[in-house]
Amino acid sequence: MQPVLLRIPLTVIAVGILCGWSAPVSGQDKTADKIMQALPDKAPAAPKQPRKLLVFTKTAGFRHGSIPVGVKAITLMGDKTGAYTAHHTEDESYFSPDKLKSFDAVFMLNTTGDCLRPKGATGKEIEVMLKKSLIDFVAGGKGLIGVHAATDTYAGWKEYNQMMGGAFAGHPWSKKVPVKNLEPKHPLNAAFDGMDFEVNDEIYQFRADTALPSERKFLLSLDVQKMDVSKGNRKDGLYPISWVSTYGKGRTFYCSLGHNDHIYWNPAVLKHYLAGMQYVLGDLDADAAPTSNTAEGSK
Repeated sequence: MQPVLLRIPLTVIAVGILCGWSAPVSGQDKTADKIMQALPDKAPAAPKQPRKLLVFTKTAGFRHGSIPVGVKAITLMGDKTGAYTAHHTEDESYFSPDKLKSFDAVFMLNTTGDCLRPKGATGKEIEVMLKKSLIDFVAGGKGLIGVHAATDTYAGWKEYNQMMGGAFAGHPWSKKVPVKNLEPKHPLNAAFDGMDFEVNDEIYQFRADTALPSERKFLLSLDVQKMDVSKGNRKDGLYPISWVSTYGKGRTFYCSLGHNDHIYWNPAVLKHYLAGMQYVLGDLDADAAPTSNTAEGSK
């Protein structure tokens, strides 16, 4: 039997063209387009050498729906600016010393829980090795980057909490909030043009023994003068959002923004991420000296 061909009159096709009919655009295509329009045109610093970034998104607890969007944004940003090449995985074996050594930094993108523990009877033993490998990697001069739930990862691992800078202790604010630019002249805050701003996202607070100004350079925080923070847990009144620090010979950067999809097509946030990543990769010089015991930062 010959196949039946569906013949569409040329007049119908012509009318369709004139009326602007086109094939449906998928949600993924729309998301990619939003990201591409928001990406910075270039990196703030020229890479000193080709950089490889390990983007890790394995979860052992709550899993954020924004993970695929975040992976796409970070990958495309590296491709467009040439600042790095991203390799995304949820395979914890990449943290073994022989694999990890080929990367310049690790990006924990909305990881949760004990995400380096493999399944199986020997999982805990392997996890111990992988955890030590990450500590040695950062302390030896490489980098660690975290976004949002990277602080809701390994709450009981002191060294990780110290490297990442904070340990999650709730998110009492999930709305538009005022953000204080604590370091207007800092290169990682160049994206904000010296201004405070507002953002709509799920804002974390951190355990009282972590996220301390005596240990790291705060870059952004909730503007407690412009909002009610009575639901907060910090007696010191500090609710940082972004910071940089060092660990041994290595460098670290964390930003708690990243719960909602739209954060990954926010041009200013992407520029902030990129500057932080280039600091961690060793290509952008930036002050990481701890903030004084005040939320005001340096002007």
